[in-house]
Amino acid sequence: MSAVIDTKPKITKDQIVKSSVVSKRLGQYRRKAKENPIYISDNGNIDTVILSYDQFERMYERLAELEEKEEERIIGDRINQVEKNPELSAKWKDIRRNG
Repeated sequence: MSAVIDTKPKITKDQIVKSSVVSKRLGQYRRKAKENPIYISDNGNIDTVILSYDQFERMYERLAELEEKEEERIIGDRINQVEKNPELSAKWKDIRRNG
């Protein structure tokens, strides 16, 4: 059973602010962004997000963690392929010469 993950964030109407409004009240929206991200719209399209540094740092750490897990999975898959089919492996001498 696999979990269903939303690919877009849930955004409330009060989190969307026109860029012209934010430019006049940046301090106010910086404070609000410490609680929830603020989505800045320009010509009706969201093009920028303000979020607290803590939120950004958590997202960045989680992304790095997921990338590391994906790399481990890929390496594990490759090792399994070579163990099942040794002819797919390369000799270290050949790698050194051509590398």
